[in-house]
Amino acid sequence: MYLKSLKLAGFKSFADRTRLEFRPGVTVVVGPNGSGKSNLVDALSWVLGTQSAKSLRTPKMEDVIFAGTAARPALNKAEVVLVVDNTDRAIDIDLDEVSITRRLYRDGSSDYELNGVACRLIDILDLLSDAGVGRHQHVIIGQGEVGQILNASPEEHRAVIEEAAGILKHRRRKEKAERRLERTDEDLTRLQDIIGEIERQMRPLRRQARAAERYQELRDEVVKLRLYLGGQKLSELDRELTIATSERSMLTETMEVDRSRLGDLESRVTGLTADVTRVTGELDRASSAAALLETTSERLRRIASVAHERARAASGRIEAAAALLEDLAVEAGAIEAEKQELERQVSTLQSRVEAAEAGFRRLEDEERALATQASLSPEGALAAVRGELSALEAAIERDTREIKAIDHRLEVVRSQVESETAAIREIDDEIKTLDGELTRLQSAYDEAVKARTVDQDQWTAAESALAEARTAVAAAEARVEAIQSALAGRFDEEALQIVESSPTSLGRLASLLDVPEGYEAAVSAALGPWADAVAFPDRSALREVAGQVKSRGSGSVALVTGRSGVTVTARDVARFKGLDALIDLLGPKADQTMAAALLGDVVVVEGWSTGWEIVSAHPNLRAVTPEGDLITADGAALANPDGASSVLLETAEVALERARTEEARARSVHATARRAFELSREREREALEALEAAESGLSGKSEAMDRLRRSVNVLEEEMTRLSARRVALATAVEAAGTQAAELRKRIEALEGEEAERIRVWQEMEARRSVLAVEREKARSEWQEAAGVLRGTTERIAMLTERAARIAEERTRLAEPVSPGVDPEGLARVERVARRAVEAIEGKIAGLRDRQAVLREERDRVAAELAAARTEFDSCRDSLDRSRERIAELDVRLTELRMQRESVAEALRRDADAEPEQAYGAPRPDYPEDADLEEILRSRLAELSRLGPINPLAADEYRELEERHRFLSEQMADVENSRSELRKVIAALDEEITQTFRKAFEEVAAAYERYFGVLFPGGRGRIRLADPEDPNSGVLIEAQPMGKKVQQMTLLSGGERSLAALAFLFAVFDARPSPFYVLDEVEAALDDVNLRRFLRIVEEFRNRAQLIIITHQQQTMEAADVLYGVTMEAGGSSQALRKEMSDAMARSA
Repeated sequence: MYLKSLKLAGFKSFADRTRLEFRPGVTVVVGPNGSGKSNLVDALSWVLGTQSAKSLRTPKMEDVIFAGTAARPALNKAEVVLVVDNTDRAIDIDLDEVSITRRLYRDGSSDYELNGVACRLIDILDLLSDAGVGRHQHVIIGQGEVGQILNASPEEHRAVIEEAAGILKHRRRKEKAERRLERTDEDLTRLQDIIGEIERQMRPLRRQARAAERYQELRDEVVKLRLYLGGQKLSELDRELTIATSERSMLTETMEVDRSRLGDLESRVTGLTADVTRVTGELDRASSAAALLETTSERLRRIASVAHERARAASGRIEAAAALLEDLAVEAGAIEAEKQELERQVSTLQSRVEAAEAGFRRLEDEERALATQASLSPEGALAAVRGELSALEAAIERDTREIKAIDHRLEVVRSQVESETAAIREIDDEIKTLDGELTRLQSAYDEAVKARTVDQDQWTAAESALAEARTAVAAAEARVEAIQSALAGRFDEEALQIVESSPTSLGRLASLLDVPEGYEAAVSAALGPWADAVAFPDRSALREVAGQVKSRGSGSVALVTGRSGVTVTARDVARFKGLDALIDLLGPKADQTMAAALLGDVVVVEGWSTGWEIVSAHPNLRAVTPEGDLITADGAALANPDGASSVLLETAEVALERARTEEARARSVHATARRAFELSREREREALEALEAAESGLSGKSEAMDRLRRSVNVLEEEMTRLSARRVALATAVEAAGTQAAELRKRIEALEGEEAERIRVWQEMEARRSVLAVEREKARSEWQEAAGVLRGTTERIAMLTERAARIAEERTRLAEPVSPGVDPEGLARVERVARRAVEAIEGKIAGLRDRQAVLREERDRVAAELAAARTEFDSCRDSLDRSRERIAELDVRLTELRMQRESVAEALRRDADAEPEQAYGAPRPDYPEDADLEEILRSRLAELSRLGPINPLAADEYRELEERHRFLSEQMADVENSRSELRKVIAALDEEITQTFRKAFEEVAAAYERYFGVLFPGGRGRIRLADPEDPNSGVLIEAQPMGKKVQQMTLLSGGERSLAALAFLFAVFDARPSPFYVLDEVEAALDDVNLRRFLRIVEEFRNRAQLIIITHQQQTMEAADVLYGVTMEAGGSSQALRKEMSDAMARSA
């Protein structure tokens, strides 16, 4: 391997494109100071990857670009191309030539190429390191660096040897392994923390799981007990239900018999009542008819009299008509007077009926008293009469006081009725006002209820929508986090931050393609390595950012830019096949330039067969399925279901943003709906309070009016009752007074002589007989008075009707009367009227007889009615008892059914069983004498003592246990990985140590040899700063002949240069490199030392390629190829080449 050529363009002073050809051997570059010789060394160092501007003798890296002169403008780019002969395959590339290119732009961007293909700096450094050219570039010794070698620290000396020995790649591997070990330690610590946390969670869960198991055992036992006891209870309740139902059925049958009998009795009572009513009605009608006939008879007598008088005065028809009108007027007056009298009699008759009833009762009492006295001895009779007199006097006094009280009460009641009637009118007016207000408030409340119902439904719907939105956000966040976790570490974060913070960055490529939902996997597969790339508008922007990343030595990152004018080749084929080109499925916001450049050759297919068919016919196309399977002419890449890419991340982030927006909207809608619901609920409450207040007011007024009306009705009834009571009491007091007088006489007689007592005794017997007759008479008077009352009422109605007819007759008679009256007609009227009177009087006598018969029949039917009512009451009492018992049975049946339903519901709730299962439930396995109820209570108490139970504890414990096992396995894997990494690090340490020891020994030997060449008779050696530490730095010792130097700084400049050259050539000899570049390393040497230096150069001529920058004539003579570098004023550096033959070199 050797350097074949070096091309420069715009690098430092080489503004024009310059090419230098090299060949094996020694190439010497000469030229005046400032001509740009050392720039060639800088160009070699720069193209081989140096990142230090200081080593290039510039303040900053951009200064390597030609800055321009007075005659030439500055350039925007520096480019160096190094071509290496690789026929020996020192570089691990199967090519005879390897081209390394480095470019730097004025905007700071840069790029590298290897054989014209873009690559990374690290790729170039790795290839060169394997070929013996390290990153520190010990093969290039710049101007002034020779003197620095001896001044360098021991660690820097060691670094030169390690680089020459190829140890740096082992150190990088060790550093990577150590970083991985650190990450592994962090993972292990994190796993230990997680496992510790899981173990902390498992301890209470283990207890909860055991409690849950015990709870389940107790629960099963309780269920069995409840099932068995429930079955027993159900059976007992069923027996009681059967007994109660049977008894109810028998009672129902008995009630049916009683109802039938009661119906018959009711019919009999109704019939007898109807008979009594009928007979009483007939009696009343007979009485009314007799009264009517008497009235008619009287009227006919008057008519006959009038007709007689008119016939006698036939000549005066007008006078006769006037007389008739006068008669009618008299009759009308009589009827009105009679009507008024009868109306007055009605009240009297009512009092008479009550008095007759009281008299009848009094006579019954007196008759019973006389019967009692008659059965006693004379002394006993006297005492009984005295007692009766005392009781009668007390009754008189009591009734008198009661009459006075009634009079006073009547006055109070009348005043109270008037007051409450006025209050009723006032309250009625208020009720009408409140009723209108209540109607208005009810309408307002109904509207408020409707509004609240609508708002409540909207709030409920908003709550559901918000819950769904929150679930969607959580799912979207989980999706984004999963994709981000999968993408983490794929790119260097520092490099990614540099790229994305660039002002020319367009953002992630995925965000520019507007990928539709469902095609994320397809687009990600089609983009391949560019799926996670950052997009730039053009190549210059991309190169600038890439240069920044490279200049900072950051890790990997993907950059991409579109190309305009790219033809979408997939469209025609997709259209012909009835398919879609992937670019046509992108959204409207997609960057078409980017899409055409990266996806223009992709067709979307549904299956592999279609994809193979397309790529077979069109190898330049690619096919992709919606699932992400990529099919090309070279093969197929199957989709990873769990794969992640920026496309999927972009889509997931868009979905997350959409979900968050929807959640915010749902939250806003929910808050608005809740406020509206609370407002409408408050309005409903206010409306309800107002309505309830109005209803309460109206209810209070209505209740007050009802109370007043009931009070007035009660008061009026009380007045009527009191009035009747007063009349009855007055009559009773009067009768009692008469009876008391008789009793006093009887007492005087009983206290007299024996003959007088006998007389009184006889009178008492006679009185008893009289009382029996009087009692029956009083009964007849009572009933007759009642009949007269009814007849009087009917008579009033009949008189009212007759008064109306008389009024019509008088109206008719008031009309003008035609002249001429027929006396014979009047005589006929008189005769007819008198015959009618006779007939009516006979009819009246028949009606009187009919009344007597009807009274007897009425008494008989009334007795039968009383007996029937007694039997009816007895039957009804029996039916009531049966009904009450049935009601009790119904209550009992309801209770039993409710108890049965309660037991059944308890079985469903507590035992998850239907009643049918409980009937056949086996008895739990307990002793026969065991109290199952007590056992059940004991188990329930134990369940209660268990406290809250986590039913999911067992499942959660199993899940945690499984996770613990998995994480423990993972931790074991991590520990194994850590152990393996330690082994790798140990192996690398051993490899580094052995390689360095071997290289150090060889360099030390070579140094002593080369030092002897450069310093004849002198002694030089290198050693470790700490022999006990194989990793310590390297010290260089140099002692020229005849000098005893303790410090290297005491050597002369030439001696320092020779010592440094001895060290460098020792390194070159121990670990050869394909080429070496020396920039004026012999500048400080005199001719003698220069010849010694050239002997070493001659030794290396055939072992390595040497490029020497010099001003020395002897060095020029040692060259195989001589380059001269010149620079015109205001121009750029130029290089001239001259081949030097071996003969010329030797003769020189």
